[in-house]
Amino acid sequence: MKLLLTSCLDLYSKNEAGERIAHNFGNNNGILDNIKKLTPKQDNFVFVASVESNHVATDVYANITFESFALTFPFKNYIVLDGRTKDKAKEIIESADFIFLCGGHVPTQNKFFNNINLRELIRNTNALIVGGSAGSMNCADIVYAQPELEGETQDPNYVKYLRGLGITSISILPHFEERINDMLDGKRILTEISMPDGAVRPFIAYSDGAYILDDGKTQIMYGKAFLFESGDYKQITEDGSVTNITNLVNNKFKNTKSINK
Repeated sequence: MKLLLTSCLDLYSKNEAGERIAHNFGNNNGILDNIKKLTPKQDNFVFVASVESNHVATDVYANITFESFALTFPFKNYIVLDGRTKDKAKEIIESADFIFLCGGHVPTQNKFFNNINLRELIRNTNALIVGGSAGSMNCADIVYAQPELEGETQDPNYVKYLRGLGITSISILPHFEERINDMLDGKRILTEISMPDGAVRPFIAYSDGAYILDDGKTQIMYGKAFLFESGDYKQITEDGSVTNITNLVNNKFKNTKSINK
């Protein structure tokens, strides 16, 4: 299994009218070098949606992703996997050379992944899997679904820990520094949500541009990251660094029991 857990790829910018303009996503922290190295064949690019039925939004994000890759690292065929194509999910995943798990609302995407049995379909793929934001979070065996929408911190039925795809043991939180001062439901996300949740189960947080390369045996952190555990957090890697975090992952994330909280 070859997996890149990104916070996000820099796929587009917005003009003054708010329109998304695709651009070359570049090689920040060696991301393009790794994609090229781990993708020997550029035939089938599969974009896995974050929601089954919102086809308009899916097409907006899929098309801008396809345009950016066409500028940066082009493929012959671009395929969307959502409710329209879920009946062919097995065939689509088996034929993929590159699988992009897009961002979105983590629990909603998790539900869609479960509905199409993606955990089993993706298990034996030879394709490079790249997660973006929620897509990266849902790669974990135990997904940390930090509340992000208004009311979720106050909802007694909101589930923070979900069964994910199980293709990594690492629970992550993307966009960390971009949202470090944000509030949700009157709570400070950092001190009143993230830090207490780190006492329940550890997770690694990092910002846009940083990512983890996980090949199933070794985990490499590219860029700056933070470890949340025991109700606190600490920086574990530096900007621009390439750090083997395999021992940390083995000590903090493997052989842990599922949590429903």
